[in-house]
Amino acid sequence: MLSQLKVAKRAAGAAHRRVRTAWIKLATRQRGLTDVYKIPTFTVREELETLFELAQECPAEARVLEIGSYLGASTCFLGAGLRTTASITCVDTWQNQTMPDGIRDTYAIFQENIKAIRHQITLIRKLSGDVTREELGGKFDLVFLDGDHSYKQTLADFDLVSTLIAPNGVLVFHDSYFFEGVSRVIGEALASAKWQIGGSVRNLFWIRRAQFAHLS
Repeated sequence: MLSQLKVAKRAAGAAHRRVRTAWIKLATRQRGLTDVYKIPTFTVREELETLFELAQECPAEARVLEIGSYLGASTCFLGAGLRTTASITCVDTWQNQTMPDGIRDTYAIFQENIKAIRHQITLIRKLSGDVTREELGGKFDLVFLDGDHSYKQTLADFDLVSTLIAPNGVLVFHDSYFFEGVSRVIGEALASAKWQIGGSVRNLFWIRRAQFAHLS
């Protein structure tokens, strides 16, 4: 009986994932993003679809920040989940410095992949360590950190954006289990009692402000 229940649960889970993917494919096509599942990326499908769902939870005029955009797969899933009145700021050099496939200029490929939502996107072509709070502007409802995964730079990125998260905003980390630097920053954030666990999917982990935390 127990094995039959496990089989039934797995079948129900698989059916749910198929329905979820079909819905998200429809939503991306409606936004003119017809080939987003084909964009080369190191972010797996479940993670991309989770970014879509987190973006869907944002307010109509949300501001989203992405540090580390690569070829635009995550950018497209975030954009498809947002309302058309929302905006995304992307920070990247598009020179591939920290990517496994090596140094190359990916800017034109990125621009081609995001062209259907380009009007919603502000591009900052810099290392995240060279970006100032003034350039980023006001508060963000959703931040996705997927840049340099060293402890030093992940901490610097966290310090840059942590005071720019809106009261009900979400801060998402990629490669949270594969890179010690990312895991360490998450652990320190949670240990500060200013942040609480939001959730995780595969190698994606997100946190929210603790209910009674006040960040200056």
